[in-house]
Amino acid sequence: MANIQMEVIPEPDKGTASVLVPSSGGPQIMLRGDGDDTYICGCCGESIYENVQRGQIVNLVFKCFNCGSFNRVRGT
Repeated sequence: MANIQMEVIPEPDKGTASVLVPSSGGPQIMLRGDGDDTYICGCCGESIYENVQRGQIVNLVFKCFNCGSFNRVRGT
């Protein structure tokens, strides 16, 4: 399994990106799958989604539950 650091980006303007925001008191990991890669926050290193296949997540922005930074998979 590989840990892949995500790219930290500025908060997207409304309507320009699909942003997944963790719910208060919800699970810390946003997505879980059965793949080999875990994507971590590019700022604080917390896992954002784990056990996914490379290329499975595209064109999404994730707000880190731990530090609040906005992350995307590099190259998407």
